Amino acid sequence: MKGKGVNALVGENLLLQEASFGCRIAFTKLYVFYLPKLYQYVCPFVHYSKEDTEEILHDMFMKIWERKEDLSTIKSFNSYLYTMARNKLVNVHEHSKVRQKAIDYIFHHRDLVANNTDDNFIYAQYNEIIQRAINALPPKRKHVFEMSIREELSQDEIAARLNISKSMVKKQLYAATKYLKEYLKIHADLTAFIAVCITTKILH
Repeated sequence: MKGKGVNALVGENLLLQEASFGCRIAFTKLYVFYLPKLYQYVCPFVHYSKEDTEEILHDMFMKIWERKEDLSTIKSFNSYLYTMARNKLVNVHEHSKVRQKAIDYIFHHRDLVANNTDDNFIYAQYNEIIQRAINALPPKRKHVFEMSIREELSQDEIAARLNISKSMVKKQLYAATKYLKEYLKIHADLTAFIAVCITTKILH
């Protein structure tokens, strides 16, 4: 029997199933595994622009999360991602003078695969960055935020437990989310930003 390639993600089918039901941890694991590979694939086609590469990948994963119910039907997530990336790149170059050259180059290099990544190490790093950001919140705001994220309480439940208004809860959550986004844009890269978006329901 032919084994999986060295770049295969162990348990990928199960992760896709779990992500399709809204499991943010499963989706984040898929994201962390594939992002470095896609980054190396996309970057040369946008003249090694970090900003353009991150924008393309950000848009890709946002769209995938929005259509997460379809993940369970995907037979090869690797092929799905690279096809999506190629289509995005074609669109980016659609109105440029090098459109045909870009399309030819993309499709002639469609089997490009990046080097292996120590996913557990990367995932741990991002979690550490996220936790530092949360710890930097004012105590009351941090408490409200963690009740929402870790305990998965609704705004009404948080308001009742803390004996404060729902509007105050909403205000604290909005301020916390805004701060985390800004913190991660400064102290981390796109990977950590997306990871916290997924794990803290910012994308939901």
